[in-house]
Amino acid sequence: TEIYTLSLHDALPIWLFRGSPWDLDVSGGFASPLAAELIRGADLIVGWGCSLNMWTMRHGALVAPSTVVAQVDDEPDALGAHRPINFGLLGDIADVARDVATAWGDEVVSGYRSDELRKRIESEVRWRDVPFADESDDRRIDPRALTIALDDMLPADRIVAVDSGNFMGYPSMYLSVPDADGFCFTQAYQSIGLGLGSAIGSAIARPDRLVVAALGDGGALMGVSELETVVRLGLPMVVVVYDDEAYGAEVHHFGPDGYPLDTVRFPPANIAKIAKGFGFAAVRVREVSDLENVRDWLDGPRDQPLLIDAKITSEHGSWWLEEAFRGH
Repeated sequence: TEIYTLSLHDALPIWLFRGSPWDLDVSGGFASPLAAELIRGADLIVGWGCSLNMWTMRHGALVAPSTVVAQVDDEPDALGAHRPINFGLLGDIADVARDVATAWGDEVVSGYRSDELRKRIESEVRWRDVPFADESDDRRIDPRALTIALDDMLPADRIVAVDSGNFMGYPSMYLSVPDADGFCFTQAYQSIGLGLGSAIGSAIARPDRLVVAALGDGGALMGVSELETVVRLGLPMVVVVYDDEAYGAEVHHFGPDGYPLDTVRFPPANIAKIAKGFGFAAVRVREVSDLENVRDWLDGPRDQPLLIDAKITSEHGSWWLEEAFRGH
């Protein structure tokens, strides 16, 4: 590995890629099929201030053997810490990016940037645009169908705060956010039960945006006392509970190997009724048509927070969970 050093300067604002026709969104376990295809096909991958770890590189599977990998970071120990790199550059990423742009000048290299690929990115790069077989039945709703419907319904100027669990890829990738400030992803050690508290903090910090807390039923019940906090503070937020009556990650991780699951499955709980007891408005969702009650809340005074109790299908683990567990 060759390591080049630049002098460090105060960090300047970094423009993120939202709105760019070449934005591939997320790399790693959450990456859409098209994003993964293009990352694997790249001649050069540059990690700008990111660790290039197992989560962002799918245990290395996103990097083709012939791909040149470069990494830019302001901490020397970060360079090559998680995977081999061809080039490491120590420096502030804003300064490095600016210097690269200056050195590149006006030279135009088309590479990936064709009209055909622009159209593919526009129509395929979002998970909600990837075709799927809707597994909803008369008792449970497919979490993809649920989340796409909510994405269409909820105001675009939002903050999405996500708890941990098998479900978490659905709100993370199917609910759009306007910018980096719109996504609160507290996954420290994948400890569940933190999502509602994160959402409360977000709602206090940004009262100009609708905050959407996305929780599994396990995490929601762990932090159920905070529903009272939401009501007491008068926060007009939306809480979506993806209820599979289990700690879903454990079910899908240990179940296939024959381990007993009685301690990670729950009896049915009426989470909507529990929320009403705390002072929430609440909606039980078993099919997409049930979400019309959410529209009524959005059109109303929003003088109570809203909880959406969604019984979701759970025959198999989510796509990201299957990928993540390959490392365990």
